[in-house]
Amino acid sequence: MLITFKSTASAPVQMFGHVALQLLELMGRQPKAPGALYAEDVATALAQLQQGLALQSTEQIPASADLQGDNPAAIPLRNRALPLIQLMQAAVREQKGVSWE
Repeated sequence: MLITFKSTASAPVQMFGHVALQLLELMGRQPKAPGALYAEDVATALAQLQQGLALQSTEQIPASADLQGDNPAAIPLRNRALPLIQLMQAAVREQKGVSWE
């Protein structure tokens, strides 16, 4: 399953469903699609997402992790979240909402 995040302030961002649902939980949202944030709620959700990712950044990737291989667990969640963070930052700047499906 893929989830697409959209805002008129930026290009759409597609993510694997399990990753997107984790990020939604970090934002304080229900981990389900479809959904949306009003423009006035995006800044708060972005702050919660960044705080949640900061807490998770203390997790260590095992030394044996194959960063060049096909192991998706080797890519930290904070790295996977960057496109969504950029979309949300653009939405905050332009005072636009964010939706996902």
